[in-house]
This record gives sequence, structure tokens and C-alpha cells, in this order.
Amino acid sequence: MNTPNYSVLLQSFWTPPRTPLTENSNSNNHPTEPTDIAEFIGEDLLWQQTIPAKEPNLKNIPNDLPNKLIKALHSLGITQLYSHQLQALQAIRQGKSLILTSPTASGKTLSTYPAILEGCINEEHRALAFYGLRALALDQFHKISELLSSMPTQSRPILAMITGDVKSEKREQILKSEPHILGVTPELIHFQLKQAWKSAHWANFYQRLRYVLLDEAHTLSGSYGANMAWLIRRIKLAVDHYGGDSKKLQFIFLSATCGNPKQLALKISGLKPTKLNPKPLIWIRKSGAPSPSRQVIVTQPSYNLTGDTARIIQFLLNQGKSGIAFCNSRRSVREVTELLKSNQVAAFYSGITSERRAEVVDQLQSGTIKWIIATEALEAGIDLPELECCILRGWPGSKMAYQQRSGRAGRSQSGLTVLLPNALNPIDCYVAEHPEMLVSPEAEEVFFNDEYPIFAAKHLMCAAAETGIPTNKIKHYFGTAAYEVAKLLLAQGHLNKGRNGLWAKGYPHKDVNFRGGLSQTTIKLVDAESGEELEEISEDIAHREVHPQAIYKRQDTNGRMLTYQCISLDLNSKQAILKQTADSPLFTVAVTESETSSLTVLTDPVKLPLLFSQVSEVDDCQEYLTLSLSFGEVKHITSGYSLMTQIYEQTCLNKRCLNYKEPLPKEHRCPLCTKLTRKALIVKTLSEEKFEQPFRTRFSAPMVKVAINSSAREYLQHFAKETRTSLTRSGEPIPPGYQQLWEYSSTLIAIHTFGHQIMRALQLVARVDPKQVNFTVVKELGENNNYTGYFYDTSDGGNGAAEAVFKHLPKLADAARAIARDCNCDTGCAKCLIQHGCPDGNTALLKQMGLLLLDAIASTEA
Repeated sequence: MNTPNYSVLLQSFWTPPRTPLTENSNSNNHPTEPTDIAEFIGEDLLWQQTIPAKEPNLKNIPNDLPNKLIKALHSLGITQLYSHQLQALQAIRQGKSLILTSPTASGKTLSTYPAILEGCINEEHRALAFYGLRALALDQFHKISELLSSMPTQSRPILAMITGDVKSEKREQILKSEPHILGVTPELIHFQLKQAWKSAHWANFYQRLRYVLLDEAHTLSGSYGANMAWLIRRIKLAVDHYGGDSKKLQFIFLSATCGNPKQLALKISGLKPTKLNPKPLIWIRKSGAPSPSRQVIVTQPSYNLTGDTARIIQFLLNQGKSGIAFCNSRRSVREVTELLKSNQVAAFYSGITSERRAEVVDQLQSGTIKWIIATEALEAGIDLPELECCILRGWPGSKMAYQQRSGRAGRSQSGLTVLLPNALNPIDCYVAEHPEMLVSPEAEEVFFNDEYPIFAAKHLMCAAAETGIPTNKIKHYFGTAAYEVAKLLLAQGHLNKGRNGLWAKGYPHKDVNFRGGLSQTTIKLVDAESGEELEEISEDIAHREVHPQAIYKRQDTNGRMLTYQCISLDLNSKQAILKQTADSPLFTVAVTESETSSLTVLTDPVKLPLLFSQVSEVDDCQEYLTLSLSFGEVKHITSGYSLMTQIYEQTCLNKRCLNYKEPLPKEHRCPLCTKLTRKALIVKTLSEEKFEQPFRTRFSAPMVKVAINSSAREYLQHFAKETRTSLTRSGEPIPPGYQQLWEYSSTLIAIHTFGHQIMRALQLVARVDPKQVNFTVVKELGENNNYTGYFYDTSDGGNGAAEAVFKHLPKLADAARAIARDCNCDTGCAKCLIQHGCPDGNTALLKQMGLLLLDAIASTEA
């Protein structure tokens, strides 16, 4: 390392520069504006790395493809295929199912559709293409339409798309044209299967169905994945019912990010190895596509996340660069958009109308818009080759989501990804400490429990109402576990037995919440004066964002942020009436809390002895932990709101300074700590209001109550007391993390930590998606140190995650303690303890307290 010039260093102290070092100065003596992003970020730059470009691996197009298809490819300038595209083409032509995992922008559409089109041209096959989002379906079908448009009109395969927006009469017209390829969302087919018997066109389509394509397969986790697996089983039944052959169906899965792609594809498709076909599914993993270089930057964790995000976007906008910025909430999207105050910036989130979505994409492609500020609504699939940069305002919660978001930009030219970690989020801080994980290829695995009885019951009733289920084919189509569920439904009268098998009446489809969310009800936001529908949001979000007197902001077609106040929220008419008001720094934040309650006990409680290894004053007592499984209710209660104001002003961002987040207009350095000031959002609470009648979102799901007896609580108290004594005896400052022992009850810390640690082990032991279960701690009435924990499924009706805790707790405890001990942190970190979305805000957690319970349970299995 070069030796600093110490003489110059000392000289600078004796002869200070005449021009003060300032930031955001109003002086005309500005230093030259930096042109490099790393230079602009300056001392906030934590880590950067450049991923080099990759050259393509090209192969010749097989000359035995239909001549008109080859000509169509040539007309688009495609004279060769990437190696993975050729592999996929060959596999589909050979009648194989496959999963293709290649990076974003690697040409997955051209990997699959040439072979599908060949089958449609030569054999009159049909293809059903599933897209999780309507916008994604539109984007992909635009590409295929370009290919088809170069074929002779009279002999080109027919392409069609049906989504929930298409009325029933229009659907029949579409089917009447006998489309070869039909693009749909899963929900569309879920409901349409009930109506297929009325339509000869649908029956004809299923009879000829050969290809089932599922894009963005990595999103099929938890309830969504389980429901998709059951939908595929119902499709197989429908194919056979209408005269086709489900054994000949070919499944084509596409994904850019997934840790267990082959396992996922086999589980969704139901394909199993046989003697005649030992490899029913091919995994194509090596991409032959080129990729531009990409610069990846991580900034220091920020206490000014919105301001810093807007500042970097503005810099890149000034440089003439286009991009997308991802925020983890709708409110953050609006705040960043409002700060930028540019008609070249558009907000994009799930509530905006389909017309506005299409308009944003069109304006981006035409160059009118340069930047999109988005939620996860733009995380998947839509091809936006115009974008150069991707900014992430906070860690999105998983490596999979990071890869998807980063892959939205820098597709056709060198790209830039900037991650701004949230200094107030422990998981973000962990990522900042381990930034190398961003450039590693690994991603999380995808899990779901398709054998969960609730899923089985709902889909069996749907199948029985659609085509009926041959009694001797229940196991064939739906598996062994479904047979027992069918017998119970028959005994309860929900299924009926006839000469042709099981049948059901009514419309059970409406009881399936396909994505596993809390509410399927949507609320329309309506302008009080014009009656125009502004946006549409789910009921649970409406409780928080458009309750009476709520201040709501949205962007108009000219890029301006408009301010509205909610006049009324009518849950019966499913409307919120909003009135436009003058722009104001005021905003509202809903006060929401959760409650859990047991409704039906499902089985007897299980008592597990706790064998604490250390000697304590309570050794002669019997300590134990009790698990109780019940079907309960989870309520999210919005009881009021806070009226707040914010200004974007110069301030001190030193958390230890008394001027932290205090307005310091025209001050370039803080008068107290002398650190450079920076513009940031400064928020103040003006008042707090309570509703006469709170808004409630409720859902029912299995839950597991975890309680420890008084002797165990005494042991934990004793351990916490001994630990506090040893820490203070040393005379050294209390290490970070151990302060929890002075701030919270020992039982609260132990149970809360234990719950988080068990959740960390769920995917290893029970193959459960951790996002499908949550854990909260409740204080028992009348006792100071008595807390109980609750594991509960996060989707209405359940998904099997909480029940997995009840079934496998000793194994989970053993795996959890191994995870905790293998982690080299001292008191717990995002790798072994901190949970994304913790209802209790990741407070009252200490690794050692949880390990006490894990060791005590695991030792009982020794």
C-alpha cells in the first residue's frame, strides 16, 4: 500500500482550505459534478464489483423445421439459436417435458415456442401457456405475435389470450376461432374448468391439448404452488374426460431463479420416473445467451433511504440514463416519485389500472418516461430492454427477489445495480456485511405442501363439480392422500356418489384463494367529483390506506402526484370515495395490530420435557414445554391513524447527535457534531385518531401455541440474571445485542427467539416455505413474566406450515440449534435469527436464550 503524504496532511491542518467543504451548497463555486456513479456516491460507497460480459454460444437452426417457421425466424433477424434454445427445441420435439433455468433476457420465449409452433402446425396440437400476471402474458404474446406475423395468414397458428378482464361472450368468440396457443392466468382456468362442459370449443381445446407452459416457475411457492399443482391434476382429468390423453401432455417450465428447479417442476407436473421413462423431465441449466457486463454497488446502510434513493436516481437521470427503482411498499413508491418531481418518472404498483400500466410501458419504450418507480408488481418477467439501471430501496427479502429485480435492467447493454440497505433493518445490515452473496449464483429453494388436506378438499370439490371424478381414479389423478379426504367429504355430504363417480353441486371454486392472500375482495377507489375509477386495491390494504380521512396520493398521466382525502370507505359496495385536495406535506399512517385466538382444538396437547443442562436453583422442579394445535382466527385490526407531516430539508444524519433529523436549513455542517448535512425527509406526528369502529381483516388457519411452565420460566430468569451479572462484573461495555436482557422479560426473549430459530429450520426438516408461516408472542393476562408464542399459517384456510411445527418439533429443534451454532455471530443475525416480516419488529431476540430451549428439547431426543 502507498504511504500517505504526511507533510501535505499536516499542512492542511495548519493552512485550512479557503473554500469550505460543502454539500448541497447554494454557492456558485460548485466543484465539477461527478460523472461516475461510484464517485457520486463517495464515502457512502460500501462495496462494488463488475460482472464481466459473456459471449454467446450459437447453434444452427435445424433445417427440418417447417419452412415457414424458419422464414419467420429469419424475418426477425434470427439465423441461429443459443445453445440452450436448441436443447429446449430438441427436447420438446422428442416429446419430453423440461425446465429451463437461464438468466433473465436469455431468450426463453424462443427456447420453447418454435417447437410448440411446429407441433401446432404439423399435428394440430394445442398449447396452454400460464402466466402469473396479465402484464407478463401481454408482453410475451407480443413477441410471439411478431414471429407469427411473418407467416402466411392462411396457415399460421392462431394465438389468443384470455384473462379475467375478458367477458364470457368474448371468450366463446375467441375459442370459436380454434386458437392453437392460449395464454391465460391460473385463476382463469381455475374458474373456466367449471364452465367447460357448456362449450364444445373448450372441450375441443382440451381434447387436443399437448403443451402446458408455466412461466416464472420460481413464483410457485407456498399456497400458490400447491394450488397450481392441484389445478394441473384437474386439467389432466379434464383432458381425459373430453377425449384427450393426459399421459402425452408435455410440461415446459421457465425460470431464471430457483434453488430446486427440477424438484419443483416434478412436483407441479406430477411427473414420476418409470421403467419406460426413467427421466420424465429434462433440466436445461447452461445458458448460451450473451450477457452484458454489470456493475453492482452496495451503499452504506442508510438512515435516509427515500432521500438517498431519489438523489441517486436524479444523478443517473441527469446523466441521461434510464432505469427502474424497486421499493418494498406502495407508500415508498409514492414518496420517491414525489421527491423527484419529474414527468420522466412514473410510479408502478399493483393498484393502478391496466390502462395506466400499458401507458407507462408504452411511454417508456417511446422514451417519454426514463424511470419507473415500482413495487414487486414489476419484479417478474416483463421485458424492458430500454432500461440501463436498477436501484433497490432496501433489501427485497430474498436472493430470488433480488435477482429478479436486478435482472429487469441492463438486458441489452451494460447494466448497473445499486442496493441501498435500510440501516433500521437488521436483515439489510446483514446483506451489507456480506455483499458478495449478491454475485453468487445460489437462490432460495421453493417449497409447498400439496398434500395439505385443505387444498385437497377444495380442489376435489372443484373437480367433482367440473367433470366428476371416477371413483376408481381418485388415486390416479390426485394421489393416495386425496382418497382419505374424499371419503371424509363424502361422509359430510359435500361430495355425492353416482353411477359415474363422485360429483358435487354448487360453485366451490370461489372458496379457493389461489395466491394464498388474506383477502380476495377488491375495493375500487372512485373520484368524488368525476365518478372515475382511479385505482383498485385489496380490502386489507384499503383498511390501511383509504380509511375515512386517509390522505392518499397517486400519479396522473402527466406525471404529477395528486393528493386526495378519503371521504368514505364502504365495504358493502366495495368502494372508497376520494376527493382531490390541494398538495400538502400531510399524510396518514394507519395503526394496525394483530390478534390470534383459538376456535377449535384439533388434537390433544403435547407436553415435551425440558432437560436444561446447567445446574440451577430450580433443578428439583420439572420443566416442560406444551404444544397445542388448534384451528384459530388471526385478526389484523386497524384501530385508528396518525396524522403526520414531512418536509424534505437539510438535516444531520448522525444518529448520536441531538440534531438528528432536525431541520437545519442553509446549514452545510451540523452546528453540534460538525458533520456534513444532507437533505432528507423529516417526519413529525401531529395527532393520533381512533376509529369508533375498527376495520378488521380476519382469516382462519391452523396455529400452534407454545407455552412453558413456571419452573422453566424460573430457570430462564435465573440464567438471564447470571448473564447480566457476569456482563456487568467485567467492567467492560455491554456487548451489542445483550442489552435485550435489561429491556425485556427473559421468557419473552427466550420464546420469541425460539420461534424464529424454529422457523429457520422449517424448510430443511419439513420442506415448508418459511413465508407461509409466522410467529408472534402474546403476554398472558395477570402474570408479569408469562408469555406464549403462536405459530400460524399466513393464508386463509392454512397451508400445513404450522402443523409441520406441531408434528416435527423435536427434529426442528435439533436442526435449529445446529443452524444457530454453525453461525459465527455472537447474539443472532439475519442468517440465523432475524426474520423478514416479523410481527413484533425483530425485538426481544437473543440467540443464547433461544438455544437454551432448543438444547433442552433436543436433549430429550438423545
